[in-house]
Amino acid sequence: MNASIGAELALAGLFDYLPDVYLYVKDREGRFVAVNDALWKLRGWESEADLLGKTDLDVHPRYLAERYMAEDRQVMESGEPLPNQIWLVPSKPGELKWFISSKTPLKSSTGEIIGIAGVMRDLEKAKSVANSFDAFEKVVNYVLRNYEQPLRVNELAAMVHLSVSQFDRRFKALYHMTPQQYILRVRLHAACHEILASQGTFAQIANACGFYDQSYFTKQFRKHLGMSPTDYRVRYQDSLGQLSDSLGLAPLLPS
Repeated sequence: MNASIGAELALAGLFDYLPDVYLYVKDREGRFVAVNDALWKLRGWESEADLLGKTDLDVHPRYLAERYMAEDRQVMESGEPLPNQIWLVPSKPGELKWFISSKTPLKSSTGEIIGIAGVMRDLEKAKSVANSFDAFEKVVNYVLRNYEQPLRVNELAAMVHLSVSQFDRRFKALYHMTPQQYILRVRLHAACHEILASQGTFAQIANACGFYDQSYFTKQFRKHLGMSPTDYRVRYQDSLGQLSDSLGLAPLLPS
């Protein structure tokens, strides 16, 4: 075992004292080499050993696993941490919840990228110590509860008593994207789920997820997912049996 990953494993046990923080360590091939107790219990496994050596494809629906793995590759190829990214993550069997995920590359003593380490926080439970992050977490939770509605950056900035320019600057520092990009990311995540979990038309899904028309929705979906909504539904239709009917938030469409 590489010494750097060995050190990460030694530290992983500390995270067992933080039950609302979910830790994972993966090697260069995307295999889990360590998870804390909270994470394997969240996923319904009997012990950490049940996850070790597996990849995201072994433990998550394929439509989610492939995107998790793509982000892992992004972190390893850039060599830079990627903090505070919003993701839908399976928790209890058949349930998806919103999590904030932060990842960092792991390097050997010679500087070679040998894997990643990451932490997740359940947005319904997480309580940040930093007041500045608490304020922005309030904004993020508001977006997650209201993404189907028109969302204006000036109104979000007012929630944390900042000017639009101050809000934009601080938001980008925390989440590595603009507020507008974050809102779009949330809406696309929701749409990805609904395409597979419901029988709604793409026009219905676009409207339910906050897109003002189907043409704009399709354009953004293709730009960010690399395929059309139709192709996405066909590619990942094998995930249907693994999905809940809704996101644990407001139901969008009948299944």
